[in-house]
Amino acid sequence: MENIKTEDGLGFRLGLVERAVAEQGRRLDEFIEALAGDDEHSRPAPRSIVVDADSVAPFAAGFHFREADATGRPYRWTGRGDFFELRVPLDRRVEWTFELDLRGNDHVNVAQLRAFVDYVEVPIDFTPDMHARGRTPKKKQSDLAVFTFYLPTHFVPSRLDPSSVDHRSLSAVFYGLKLDPIEGSTTTR
Repeated sequence: MENIKTEDGLGFRLGLVERAVAEQGRRLDEFIEALAGDDEHSRPAPRSIVVDADSVAPFAAGFHFREADATGRPYRWTGRGDFFELRVPLDRRVEWTFELDLRGNDHVNVAQLRAFVDYVEVPIDFTPDMHARGRTPKKKQSDLAVFTFYLPTHFVPSRLDPSSVDHRSLSAVFYGLKLDPIEGSTTTR
């Protein structure tokens, strides 16, 4: 298992800053569009959202291609870098909870995971089965949440077992991210 090094942590943080700047430009465009008029009553009530291995965009940051486990359930390895990121269309007038189904292994301790929403760190806790849970704050004039999960430990199967033909850098297994609106957290724009 490789532990985080100071320069790796700084590189990750700089990468977050660069992504945040790009995100602010996108949000400014969204704000301008919102000022043009938006009837909040025309929106449907928020409902639970599940992002699973099949709904991860092909070029989402930090994920390998979709695979299936022994039961046929789809998953994706993380580990194409120190973080993986999901962009989820979300009614941000409402506060949401999230639960991340991410499985560690003998080489990666999921308890080291850190979570960021819109490039700002949010506190997380873990369920008994080690699913990470947290909250997505409200954000007026926004219909998107960017979830970044930082887990800097990796392993390469071929380095652990010379007979392996798998040379990928792997971290933990992603099964899904579930988002639920919190009742009574609506606000007007």
